[in-house]
This record gives sequence, C-alpha cells and structure tokens, in this order.
Amino acid sequence: MMKKMKKLAIWLTAGLLTVLAVFSAGVFWPLEAPAPGLNNQKSLFINVSVVDVVTGEVKPGQNILVEHGAIVAVGPNLSASDAHVIDGAGRFAVPGLFDMHAHSMKMAPLLAHPMFVAAGVTAVRDMGGCIGLEDAMVACATDKRGWDQAAREGSAVSPRYDRITSLAIDGGFEIPTALDQSWWVTDTATAEQRVLFDVGRGIDFLKPYSSLTEEAYLALAASAKENGIYLAGHKPFVVSAKTAIAAGQRSFEHAFLFIWDCFPGIDAYRATGSIRTAFTNEARSEMIEQHDPAQCADLHARMRAAGAVYVPTHTTRKLDAYAIDEAFRSDERLKYTPAPLRTMWLQDADGMAKKAGDGGEESYKAIYDFGLKQTGLADKAGVTILAGTDAPDSFVFPGLGLHDELEHLVLAGLSPLDALRAATLEPARFLGLEGEAGIIQAGARADIILLAANPIADISAVRTVDGVMLAGVYYDAAARAKLMKSVEHAANSWSMWPKFVWQTINSPITLRQFAD
Repeated sequence: MMKKMKKLAIWLTAGLLTVLAVFSAGVFWPLEAPAPGLNNQKSLFINVSVVDVVTGEVKPGQNILVEHGAIVAVGPNLSASDAHVIDGAGRFAVPGLFDMHAHSMKMAPLLAHPMFVAAGVTAVRDMGGCIGLEDAMVACATDKRGWDQAAREGSAVSPRYDRITSLAIDGGFEIPTALDQSWWVTDTATAEQRVLFDVGRGIDFLKPYSSLTEEAYLALAASAKENGIYLAGHKPFVVSAKTAIAAGQRSFEHAFLFIWDCFPGIDAYRATGSIRTAFTNEARSEMIEQHDPAQCADLHARMRAAGAVYVPTHTTRKLDAYAIDEAFRSDERLKYTPAPLRTMWLQDADGMAKKAGDGGEESYKAIYDFGLKQTGLADKAGVTILAGTDAPDSFVFPGLGLHDELEHLVLAGLSPLDALRAATLEPARFLGLEGEAGIIQAGARADIILLAANPIADISAVRTVDGVMLAGVYYDAAARAKLMKSVEHAANSWSMWPKFVWQTINSPITLRQFAD
C-alpha cells in the first residue's frame, strides 16, 4: 500500500511540475511584434484624389510630398527626383483616423497596434491608466509615452498617443488593494491630493467615473482647472449633465448622456445612489417614453457654449442589443482576438442576455436605436461628436471597430463628411492639434490613408484601405496584410492563455476590477 501511495505521489508531483513547466513556458514564450513599414526620408504620392475634410471638396489629380514625417506640399505637378513614389491613381487620400476612446494593454504591440495601423487609425486617445504601481496587464503612462515616441520615430508599429489620462477616478472602487484609503477620492482634500499626484507625473487629463459623489467630483473638477488640466470621461451617475458641463468636463463618453439627462424622472433614480437602477427594462422604457426634447435642447445649447463634446461609442451598445444574435457572436474578425479575450467577450454577451430577462432583448434594442437617434439630434443641434470605440471592449475590434463606429454615426444621422470629421478634424481640434493633425495640408504630420472609394459618398469606403502612412512610414497592401497576419498568429498562439492568466494575477488594477 505504501509503495502505491509513493508511486501516486511521484506521478502527481511529476504531473504538477509538468503543468507548471508548460505554464511557465507559455508565459515567456516569445512572440514578436511586427516590424514597421518602409521608412523613407522623402515620399511622393502622385495622381491621388485628396479629400479636404474642412470644405468637403474632393480634389483629383493631386500630389502629396512628404519629408521626415511631415507633409511638405500638396498640389498638382509636384515632383521630387529622389522621393519614393506612391501611385495614388484611383485612390482617395484622407487624413489618418483618431479613435477617441480606446484602452491599451501591455500586449498592445502584439495584438492591437498592428490592427489600428492596418485600419488607418494613426492615433488613439487611450482612456485607461495606472496609479502608483506598475501593472502587468494594463498599459501605464510610461508605456504609452514610449509607444508614442516610437510612432513618431517610425521605429515600431504603433498609433500615436497624443494625450495621457489618469486611472479612472471612481471614489476608491478603482484603487488597488495594495494602496491605502488615502488614495480614494471622496472629498475635497482627497480630490486635491489626487490631482496634484497626477499633475506631478505628467498626466494630461483626468477621467472621472460613474461612482464618484457630487462633492468629490466638483472638488476634482475645481482642482484640475486650478492645475491646468481637465476632466474627460464618464459622468458620475449622481451628477447632472448641467452640473458637469458647468464644472468644465470637456468630453462625455458612451451613449447614455441624452437618454438619462433628457428624462424628467432621472432624479428619482439618482436618489437611490445606485447606477444599476437605470439599467432595468422598466427604466429603459420610461426613459424613451418620457423623453423631454426641451431638456435635450437646453443640454445641447449648454454643451455648444462650453465646447463640451460627445463620444457616444455606439459600437459598445450594440453588444447590449445583439448579445444573443448568432451572427454578431460569430464575427469572422474574432480570429484576431486571443482565446482568453474571446471567452470573456462571450461570457459578457451571455451575462447581458441573462440580465435582460423577459422582454430584455427588445428593451436593449430599443435603447440602442434611441441612443443613435439622440446622437443625430445632438449633431444637428451643433454638439461636436467625436468617434470612439472603447476597444477592446466586448466585440469591439481595435482599428476595425472605428470603421464600425463611423457607420454607426451615419446611421445616427450624421453625413458621411461629418462622420469622417468626427475621426479627423474634430479630434485634432479637441486635442489642440488643429492644423497639425486630422488634415492633409503642408505642415501637417504625414498621417495619410489611401482608400479605394470615396468616403464622402459612402462612409463604408473607410473599409477599403489600400495604404497607410504614419509619420512618413508607409504600409502598402502587402505590408498591411502582414500586420493583420501577425495579429492572427499571436492571437491564436497556445501561449495566450498562460500569458493572460499570468498578467491577470499580477495586475493590481485588473484584480481590483474583478473583485468588484
């Protein structure tokens, strides 16, 4: 009997050691990020139709001269004997696109950056971050600054990261357990402390989140203003849009703003202190049926006057409405998503369907359609709309998701030109980059996309990307295909499960989110 027990113990030990060895090998299994494209000091696009996003004019027969990552000249009959020539015949040149709401992981160079670049997304506004601790999964400010520098130099495949945000500020619910409660923003003193901390590490703007109290939010906004930065992100549930606009919040994310704040009965829901009360079938029905256009008109006027912008991320809301739709759940683009992330996305869809209950699918579809309508009305009222996706939220694909979002904006009622502006001209203005980005003109950075069709005629033309230039580095059709193939290879590597598990258990931010 003792011999059998010893033999069993040996086998169990050997099995455990084998599992650990395989897991460790997976964690450290090498996967290489793709190399950047052709980096010429001088390039010349010839015979291309340039889309002027300011006027909406399409100018055929144009040449674009690029030197050292910047546009030097645009016009007919330009020449440069020593330039790399890119034939633009039959192609439409548009400025590189911005995704104004994305989230980056440490593995972004493997999984997200190549997809952004291949899709013509040459810049992202990342809406996540770290605080006080290094993180194994979530990209921190130092990561994003490094990626931005590499994009500018053409030394890596990466979109630009023009501005860096804080970790979402949520009244303490976001703070890793390794940090004490002095990091929680709950009142004026802790708000001021948090602002000074983030300003000290070079953060450009603060992201408020849903659970902040009104006192903490207003203190945060006041201290941010005093220290030369601003708020952009979620609007805390208990804070009205009027209050947030007056406090100086510059952008409002996700497609709830005009649904909630144009509903006369919203204060009763806010009085509960729980955002979950607004996510029932009954609440959604009330918000649609009792919607007050006059309240919305007032809100539109306040946003126009303050210069506050709206980033609806309709692509994220599509999950709510199509959680059990088999075509949606089996999107062919899932091949670019690692198995651990695919599993989480499907679990998210399953949870959404379960939470919906009887009549929930119709309720979610109704609020999804109503949200699109509100974006169209806001645009007609003169509110600035910016295109953002929330990638890689469930079923939101980096890069490709922005194409989806632009189609959502046209579905909402924006013209194709205005939808294109929402990903080019308007983000540049918002970020203080007007004349430098989001436009094709002399002096602007050389972020240019070649499309096979005219996006002013049909916004789905953004899906016909033929070539991408980012900071003077050019990716032709073959190079773009290699980028996508590299993502597919990495995403389907056996090592993704060990890597994700290891990064998760070593990510203070992710563990805190799971705990909630």
